[in-house]
Amino acid sequence: MRRVLSGGMLIVILLMLPACEEISAIQPSGKQITIGIIGPMTGEDRAKGEDGLRGIKAARHLMPYLDNGDALELVVEDDHNDSQETTRLIRWMAEEKQVAAILLLSSSAQALKAGAIADAYKLPVLTLPATHTDVVKDREYISQLAFDNYFQGRVAAMFLRDDLLLDRVAIVSNVTSFNSTQLAEEFIRKFTASGGQVTDSFILDQIADDYVAAMRQAQAKGAEALYLPVGAGNVLDLVEAARESGWDPVILGSDGLLATVLTQYADQGKMLEGIYATDFFSHYMPRTDFGERVGKAYDQLFDVASNTYTGLGSEGYMVLASAMNRCEDKTDRDCINRMVRDSRNLEGVIGYISISEDGRGMRPIVVNAIRNGQMEYIVKVY
Repeated sequence: MRRVLSGGMLIVILLMLPACEEISAIQPSGKQITIGIIGPMTGEDRAKGEDGLRGIKAARHLMPYLDNGDALELVVEDDHNDSQETTRLIRWMAEEKQVAAILLLSSSAQALKAGAIADAYKLPVLTLPATHTDVVKDREYISQLAFDNYFQGRVAAMFLRDDLLLDRVAIVSNVTSFNSTQLAEEFIRKFTASGGQVTDSFILDQIADDYVAAMRQAQAKGAEALYLPVGAGNVLDLVEAARESGWDPVILGSDGLLATVLTQYADQGKMLEGIYATDFFSHYMPRTDFGERVGKAYDQLFDVASNTYTGLGSEGYMVLASAMNRCEDKTDRDCINRMVRDSRNLEGVIGYISISEDGRGMRPIVVNAIRNGQMEYIVKVY
């Protein structure tokens, strides 16, 4: 970390405030407040952690101090996207590091376990990519930056029905994934309620021995599209199987697909050309002022392309800093938690973000087409 310069030097930085931005001259106080960062920095889910952390660092580059001059320092730990390690690290950060709050870059399965520990320690945890609806259910100290799976599943279904005018779809889901199961269930509910037909609902493990046969079955039953709320590696395998079977359906994936592929499967990225995906951002959407500034900061710091997870990292840091700025005692965990859940119309990367009193993220969802390794904006839904 950079040292804080002494000698009364005024540091001019840009701070995000609850409903607006303003330029403030900040006199460093000499105090440091520690916030925890937990996520998968290694392993098969490392894109969430590695890229999310870069986004956090870009936002911190813009906002290293709170409005009283206290510096924000990061304690970063790798949970390998393992729930037991996630909960152990939350305990450790609460007890040993005395963090004021935690930004969680892990998946829904880990966030679902984190809520009980956050409540036990009365420690505010803001989850960034977790979309499962039960993450904040009956919890007081964990909140979501993301939209939830009910919203995402409904948008996915109506995009195929209303925008692409498709009637018949096959689905592949992963029963070992909380996210995948919930997305598939909500998609089926909405798609069939609108008059569509689900020709097949495949379980990933049950067709793993012969993806090609499953794709041929879906094609034979007249499916016009594939909905794939599964991991990026599985999507690549299923796309390859569909093409091997001679079938070229419309394909729709879920949030984080392209970001994960470009970070972890870069040599196979071309296989996604032309498919659709729901997500938080798009390369070609106009950015807010905050989005432009944090993007420039990111480019100064890193030579790796930004993506969904970097955007969520930048927004998560901004939301937390804004909440802390509204507390008289910047380390008061109860106040920070209340202010996170009182986030209203904060300027994110491409639009405005709010978090409800029960901790649910409220933000638009974007449907993209993947073109030349980037997310080409199709539609935004509030």
